[in-house]
Amino acid sequence: MANLVQIQKHLRLLQLDFKVIDLDQEAFTVADVVDAGIKVDEVVKTLIVRVGDGSFIALALRGNDRVDFKKVRKLFGSKAELAKPEDVLKVVGVPIGAVCPILVGVPVYVDKNVMDLQNVHMGSGDLMHGLEMKLKDLLKAVGEYQVEELA
Repeated sequence: MANLVQIQKHLRLLQLDFKVIDLDQEAFTVADVVDAGIKVDEVVKTLIVRVGDGSFIALALRGNDRVDFKKVRKLFGSKAELAKPEDVLKVVGVPIGAVCPILVGVPVYVDKNVMDLQNVHMGSGDLMHGLEMKLKDLLKAVGEYQVEELA
C-alpha cells in the first residue's frame, strides 16, 4: 500500500529513473490518461482482483487490453473477479485509477504483452499524477512478480 510520496522514495532508494507526470485532472481510467496526452500504447494499468480464497492480487496489463477472466480463473480458481472500489481502497490504500504495481502490497502478475513495452506510464498512487519509466526499471521497482498470459 503506497502513495506517490512513498513510491517516489522507493524509486530514489533503488536509484531508478522515473518521471512524475501532472495529469491536470483526476484520472480514473485509461481514457482519462490518454486525454492528458499519454500514448495509449505505453499505458500499463493495474487492476486489483479478488481470487477464490478471498485474497487479492494485482494484474498489470497494457492500457487497451482486457483481462481474460477464463485465463485468470484457470490460474487462481473459479471465483476470480475485479475487486469492488471500496475493496481496492481498503486493500491497497488508493482509489481505482491511482493503483500502481510498485509497493502495492499484494502479489503482482504482469501480462506477457506488457513485457514487449520499452517505456511505460502507470498509476502513481495519486489520481492527479502518473509515473513514466522504462519497463526494466518498473520491474526492478516491483521486485517480486510473475509473468502470465492474462489478456
